[in-house]
Formats: sequence, C-alpha cells, structure tokens
Amino acid sequence: MTTIRRGLDLLIDLVGVVAWGFAAYVVGSRFVSPAAGGVLGLALALSALAWALNTHLQDSRMSRLSAGLCPRCTEKIASEHRHRRWEPSRGEWLQPVTSWECRSCGYGHSESWACPACPDAA
Repeated sequence: MTTIRRGLDLLIDLVGVVAWGFAAYVVGSRFVSPAAGGVLGLALALSALAWALNTHLQDSRMSRLSAGLCPRCTEKIASEHRHRRWEPSRGEWLQPVTSWECRSCGYGHSESWACPACPDAA
C-alpha cells in the first residue's frame, strides 16, 4: 500500500470521526440538552478517533511485516510459521502461529494466522 493511499485512508477516517461526532451532538442536543449533546458528541468523536488511529497503526505494522521489514527499525525481519496441528495429549487442534523477530532492535510479534497450506481443523 502506498503512502498516498494510507494518507487518503486516514483522511477519510478523520472525516468519518467528525461526522460521527457531529451526529452524536445533533441527536444528543435534540433529545436531551445541548450540553449533553456536546459531551456525547465529544465522547463519540474521541472514541472513534482512538479506534481509527489504532486501526491505521495496526495496518501500517502489518504491511511492513508482510513486506519482511521491521515496523520499528525497517531492517529485514525473520519470520516463522507453524501450521495448525493436532495435539494428541490434549485431544484438540492447536492454532497456527506466525512469529516475527528482528535481530537488530529486538522487536517481536506473533499472531494466529492460517496459511493456505495449514490443515483444516476437523
């Protein structure tokens, strides 16, 4: 994903945050009071802003990891994938795990991802 695309996505998210905050203000001021509408609008706008920024940061981190780069220092990063597998002692399928570790800065991250080669849990 290009920088322009990410910037445009963030701008659209911010416009959505403003729209949701304004909508909450209008509904709150119409049905309760203008002061309550302001508080409700501000609360919803701040919550939506936190959600949008968190989503943007997660997408940025995952795009760097997908490209084989460390999100912290942009050096090459080592990845390891363990397929979903049957654990006989527990009698259940273990989740697949993908791990990334950076030797330069010590960054580490793991997620449960099923690749196309992972067996289906029956």
